[in-house]
Amino acid sequence: MDTQVKVLQKGKITIPAEIREKLGIKEGSRITLTLAGGKLVMIPEGALPNPTQTLSGLARGLATIEPIDQEIKRAAASRIETKISRAEK
Repeated sequence: MDTQVKVLQKGKITIPAEIREKLGIKEGSRITLTLAGGKLVMIPEGALPNPTQTLSGLARGLATIEPIDQEIKRAAASRIETKISRAEK
């Protein structure tokens, strides 16, 4: 959803009501502003953090035995097999 807003005096902007409602932003809510790749990112208080950033660096120095795609496929296949076995009972 792309929405343009006008920057007012002293840098004030109005976050459109539709966006505020979707994000649970109310009067008095706190928002973190971050620059990321030349973009301004607004993160409402209580928003879930980016899982990639949260996990970044945790496995530094560890080698993966197999590519992640293969692991995901194997996990998905295992779940499908479990569901099929339950349906057959």
